[in-house]
This record gives sequence, structure tokens and C-alpha cells, in this order.
Amino acid sequence: MRKSIHYIEALKSGKIKGRPDAYFYRTAINDDLPTVLHDSMFLPTIEGQCTEEQKEKWLKLASNYSIIGAYAQTELGHGTFIRGLETTATYDPSTEEFVLNSPTLTSMKWWPGTLGHTATHAVVVARLITKGKDEGIHLFIVQLRSLEDHRPLPGIKVGDIGPKFGYFGMDNGFLHMTNVRIPRDQMLMKYAQ
Repeated sequence: MRKSIHYIEALKSGKIKGRPDAYFYRTAINDDLPTVLHDSMFLPTIEGQCTEEQKEKWLKLASNYSIIGAYAQTELGHGTFIRGLETTATYDPSTEEFVLNSPTLTSMKWWPGTLGHTATHAVVVARLITKGKDEGIHLFIVQLRSLEDHRPLPGIKVGDIGPKFGYFGMDNGFLHMTNVRIPRDQMLMKYAQ
């Protein structure tokens, strides 16, 4: 984590400029930083899947590390088999919110890097349910932890999966959600609204 903090400070100060420079420095560090998924998955997903209005909000926060993001797709019972994912985001038109749930043990997000201890937010891959119909897989930005004290928010169970062989610098984690409400505009809407 100490290496991550120095790396982020160098980015913010301008000592590291742009992605090619950042890639060089991460390679030179020769360690898997807990923020690597923020840089390699969270930011590119925002850049590629958000509307211009969403980018204006989320890219600024993510680029200056005011929030740290993970990419939560993989599930305990399904790995990366997209069509098998069970996490749901049910649209509630009365509040214009999505209600996210991990309805089973197998639907728990499992293995995403940066999720265990570091991430404050995640791009969550979930099945969109609206008017009782499954509309397939969509992406959502979900705040996981408080920006004040880093504690999990209500309805969120999140943590580290524990020891593993190799990849020691990465805090691979799990995520279970129970009735977590997010505003409608936190669905990534470049291609679907």
C-alpha cells in the first residue's frame, strides 16, 4: 500500500505523465499494487461505457484517486461465465433507483482485485431486471465503502478472500449485496438507458 501511495502522489504531482509513463513506473516497481485494477479496469470501463455527463462526474473523481475502483464481474459460482451471473439490479421506477442483490451464495462477487481492502467503489456487472423482465447484463457504479471512515455501507459485505499463492500485493476480495440502492444515473449508459 505504501508503494501505491507514493505512485499516486507522483501521478498527482505531475512527475508521472499519462498512461505510457504510468505503465513504465508500474513495471519498474515490479510489484502488483492494490490500485492496479483501478487503473487497468475501473478507469477504462468508465471511459468506454459512460455517457459524457457520467464521465464528467466519475472520471474526475477516479483520475485523481478521490475514489478507488474495482471491477466486480466474477462470481463464486460462475467465474467469468457472463450468461451465468446471478447478481441482479432491479429497477424501481417509483424512486428511479436500482436495487442490487446477490441472491445466492454462488452470486457473491469473488476474486476482483482491489476489492478486498482498497476500493471505495466498483463497477458491478449485474442482470438488469425491469418490469419483471430480465434485460441481460449491464454495468453499474456502486459505492462500497464510506469516504469518511472506509467502512462498508449498509447492505454491503466486502472483504479480502485471504491468502493465495502469488499475487501478494493484490487484495482480491468478495462482495455480497443485500438491497443496495443506487440512483438510476449510476448505470453506465453509453449504450443502454
